[in-house]
Amino acid sequence: MGFPVYRKRKPVIGLALGSGAAKGYAHIGVLKVLEELKIKPDIITGTSMGALIGALYASGYLAKDIDELANKIDKKEMRKLFKITFDGAGLVNGELLNKYIDSLLPVETFNKLKIPFGCVACNIIDGREFNFTKGFLRDALRASISIPGIITPKVLKNYALVDGGLVNPVPVSLCRKLGADIVIAVNVLHTPILKCKCTDFPVIERIENYDSNKDEKVKNFNEKIKLMLKQEIEVLENKAKIIGSLLNLNDKLNIMDVISQTFMIAESNLANFRLSFDKPDFLIQPDMSSIKHFDFYKSEEAILLGEKEMWKFAAESKISDRLKNYEPVKRFLHR
Repeated sequence: MGFPVYRKRKPVIGLALGSGAAKGYAHIGVLKVLEELKIKPDIITGTSMGALIGALYASGYLAKDIDELANKIDKKEMRKLFKITFDGAGLVNGELLNKYIDSLLPVETFNKLKIPFGCVACNIIDGREFNFTKGFLRDALRASISIPGIITPKVLKNYALVDGGLVNPVPVSLCRKLGADIVIAVNVLHTPILKCKCTDFPVIERIENYDSNKDEKVKNFNEKIKLMLKQEIEVLENKAKIIGSLLNLNDKLNIMDVISQTFMIAESNLANFRLSFDKPDFLIQPDMSSIKHFDFYKSEEAILLGEKEMWKFAAESKISDRLKNYEPVKRFLHR
């Protein structure tokens, strides 16, 4: 016959790192403070940029190591990684991203990680959430970071997988599923408003007819499509710059900014909705409005924003004390 007893044990701490592209560098700042506070996650989950940083941490990197990697990315490296190719179902085919991810990861598969890890993608075919907890890390991360319309989907068997931010931007539920008692969540999409300014934009001249000389030289139909898309994108970029000026923004917006900002607004709304019922025990939400989606060269600023918010949260929430004083869990012992 069983009877209830109380057995005090250390809680299983889960860390859910949300999507947000360059805004996600704030996760590194949060990790640095957690290390200072001697709070080590037993489980890590991530979506998009949160998946990449989470996987690196789960593989054995310290926060300072990930910080160093982030600071190596400049505008030149950005242009290389996100070179527009117009191949397939996205502006960027992701081949260079695959190689970059491979170069970072010290292990190939989930079961070789030092901390249990899971990440989220979305099957663009039916809109369902796809959770990775085993298999090859490269495939999982490539899928989770594939921003729809910008980076081509990762095709695995019958799935076409894209950024998990479409379905689960801050994967608290996956943390619980993997066994976390307490979940610390980081949402970098809490403030989708951009604080940047557009200046010195050229006057728009709509291209009604394509250059006939160029067109005669282009015999391949796909090349014609690429030419048309490039010209249309120039028009959209100029429109984006004018919109930015009207909004009194600070930096130039380009087509990548427009697509990613649209996606981010949807993600932000979904994150707020899901966090209202997938409630974490601790929620950190740094203000990342000064960082655009593709500001990967602003890693230092983004990391500092994460650190600042985490220290503030630690002081206000007394997270260290609350974790130490975790309540005993009721268990049934059978004799």
